[in-house]
Amino acid sequence: MFKQSYFDTLQDYVASGCTLELTQDELDYYNALYALVGINRKYGKDNAIAFLMHEPFNVERMRARQMYSEALNLFFTNDAIENSAHRNMLFDDLQKAALVVLKNATSAKDMEVYGNLITQAARIKQLDKPDPVKPKEIDDKPIKIYDLNSEKVGLPQANRQQLAAQIDSIQDIPGKEKIRLKRDAGVIDVDFEEMLNDQEEKTKDL
Repeated sequence: MFKQSYFDTLQDYVASGCTLELTQDELDYYNALYALVGINRKYGKDNAIAFLMHEPFNVERMRARQMYSEALNLFFTNDAIENSAHRNMLFDDLQKAALVVLKNATSAKDMEVYGNLITQAARIKQLDKPDPVKPKEIDDKPIKIYDLNSEKVGLPQANRQQLAAQIDSIQDIPGKEKIRLKRDAGVIDVDFEEMLNDQEEKTKDL
C-alpha cells in the first residue's frame, strides 16, 4: 500500500480548509499520515514508522520513513503539538543519543557526556519534579462510623436520668420537641411509626 505519494495534493487540501474533494486513495493516504501524527505524539518516531511496516500496510522502511516526514510537514506546520508530546519526543531522542555515547564510551569524558544527556532527558521528562498529587478516590476516603454508645470510644456512659431531667427543665419548647431531644440523646427508644407520622404531617403542611 501507499506506493504513490499524494503529499502535494494533501497540502492543497489542508490549505483549502479541507474543502477540496479527495479520491478514496488520497483520503486513505491522508488518514494514514494523520494516524502517524497521533502515534508519534504518544509513542515516538520508531513506533510511528513501525505502524506502517506491519499489517495491513506492509510498507517498506524507506517508504515509511518518507511518509513519516510527510506527516510532520503536513500537520506540524502550525505548532499545535501538546507540550507533553514535545517532551516525549525530546526525551526519546536524548535517550537514544545517551545510549550511543554509552556504547562507544572510551574515557571519563565520554561518561560525563552520557551523564549530562541522561540529566537533560530526566529534566525534559520532568522526572526531577514530584508527581502531582492525585485526587483521592471514593475508596480512599476515611470511613466514619457514628454510635450513640460513648463507651465504645472509651468515654463513660451518660446518666440518662440526668439528661431527661435537663431536657424537661428547658422552658419555651413544646412537648414534642422535648421528646425528639430525648430520642436524639438516647434517653428514650425511637418510635419509628411516630416519626413517620410526624413526617407525613410536615409534608401535608408544605
